[in-house]
Amino acid sequence: MKKLLLALVLLTNSSVFASHIVGGEVYYDSLGGDMYRVTFEIYRDCSGSDFDNPLAYTVFTAAGAVYNQYTINLEPADTLPIVYDDPCVTPPSGVCIERAIYIDTILLPATADGYYISYQRCCWATNIMNIVDPGNWGLTISTTVPGTTLVGVEDNNCARFNNYPPIVLCSNNTLTFDHSATDIDGDSLVYSVCTPKTVPLAGGPTYDPENAAPYTDVNWEAGFSGTVPFGPGSSISIDAATGQMLITPNLVGTYVAAICVEEYRDGVLINQKMRTFGYRVVVCDVEEPMEVILLGAGEMIEDCSSAGFIVLRDDTTSAITIEVVVSGTATNGTDYSFIQDSITLPVGVFTDTLVVTPYADNLIEGDETLIFSVIVPNPCDSTFDTTTAFITIIDYINMTMTFGDSVNICDEFGEYGSIWCNVQNGVAPYSYWWSPTQYANNDTITFPATDLNPNYNPMNVIATDACGKEITSDLIPVYNQCPCQIPNVITMNGDNVNDDFIIQNIDNYDRVHLQIFNRWGNLVYDNEDYENDWKGNDKSGEPLIEGVYTYVVTPLSEKFEYDDAQKTLYTAHGFVHIVK
Repeated sequence: MKKLLLALVLLTNSSVFASHIVGGEVYYDSLGGDMYRVTFEIYRDCSGSDFDNPLAYTVFTAAGAVYNQYTINLEPADTLPIVYDDPCVTPPSGVCIERAIYIDTILLPATADGYYISYQRCCWATNIMNIVDPGNWGLTISTTVPGTTLVGVEDNNCARFNNYPPIVLCSNNTLTFDHSATDIDGDSLVYSVCTPKTVPLAGGPTYDPENAAPYTDVNWEAGFSGTVPFGPGSSISIDAATGQMLITPNLVGTYVAAICVEEYRDGVLINQKMRTFGYRVVVCDVEEPMEVILLGAGEMIEDCSSAGFIVLRDDTTSAITIEVVVSGTATNGTDYSFIQDSITLPVGVFTDTLVVTPYADNLIEGDETLIFSVIVPNPCDSTFDTTTAFITIIDYINMTMTFGDSVNICDEFGEYGSIWCNVQNGVAPYSYWWSPTQYANNDTITFPATDLNPNYNPMNVIATDACGKEITSDLIPVYNQCPCQIPNVITMNGDNVNDDFIIQNIDNYDRVHLQIFNRWGNLVYDNEDYENDWKGNDKSGEPLIEGVYTYVVTPLSEKFEYDDAQKTLYTAHGFVHIVK
């Protein structure tokens, strides 16, 4: 679970007077007897040219006259470690910033208006995006030494920042940085984001002497300012009382920014100093130690769908407990599977899954709500991340089915039959399984009579809805019944030709009723379950005399409950000749 974030790191300089200076500050301590220890901290990219050795700076009177110029030999420089306050962020490799500290001791006799100390160095990197023409402008840092007109500030000590500037800022990730300062006099300090001071290129990278105040603000490119140094969409702020700074950059590029601290004694401003620093966007590797994946939300149907969470982690060296909070109108353990108020991932376990399934209670209750949240501790910043699912539980209404009545077709005529069903409720879409022969997955099927057995063919359908629930129809009777074909003559000569009264398609029916009447209308033969075995005998088995007789053939079937019209349709009348 990694993602890449753009990061801001200290910039490089490519101008003709490239010093690769990326920032600095100056502060002082009173040693008593008008003696002061002056300290400069200068930062540069490791790939740049060497630090100034010696460093030359200028002390001005409050009126701007040069009081004196000084030089300080370079002490050994140190390389700053890259520190990022988010333990889940791995800053990029290859970032190298050096810090040089110059310390000097000077005499500044007390005056009414005091002094100010300044250092200027050209030039900024030409690829800085937030200031105009950076390759022809440089760094100015300065601080004041108050005079005796401010009562009670004799032997003042300048505030100094406690931490070196942040080297890495990850785009779209907020860095919390302690930019506070210390003042050993106990003066009140007020912090702000301010505009860096600059100096134009004037014949060389150094200035002899430095220019007198007032100093020039950097010329911002459009969309940038002292309070928005990283451009639109980015943010930078600092707590005026504590110096806690929040930075959220989001643009690729190189930038200059500054933080000011004002020093107050008894409500009177006695000093102000500035730290200026530059930054460039690169890529940070950000580790997300815990990830919560939501498994569905929105609507769930009783006993049909489910929702939940998958919790994933990379570090399994310790057990972790995850809090689970449920609310809503649905009842835990009654309307859905019971959810514990916490789950624990033991040592060595990377993942766990929480699944909730609504129960089917066959009650029409209307929509119910379930809100459940997984609260996961974030080891990166000791906070908690909450993922919440909002769910509506919908009643499952059991399926019902209607279906067609019986069908009668005849294979001899090449007829086709059609049967149907209609499913209501449940959850669409539905699938259909017709038997005994599987036809198309449809609510209506059409089939040829040649697919059928003679007479009675019981069929049914099983419908399955999107929840996997089934409903089965009753048996739907389908009949393959062709009209009876009846002979008009039988012979009684024993030659095995027309010796029996053979009715074609008799097996298409459950049974066939045969009645034979003589010319006077008397019933001479009656068989309610005729099996094609009449040989011209009467009811007693005696042979009838040669002549013309009337037959009535009535096929009987479970399909039909005959009324007069159906009798007319399905009863066959005719004459049969008995020949001896």
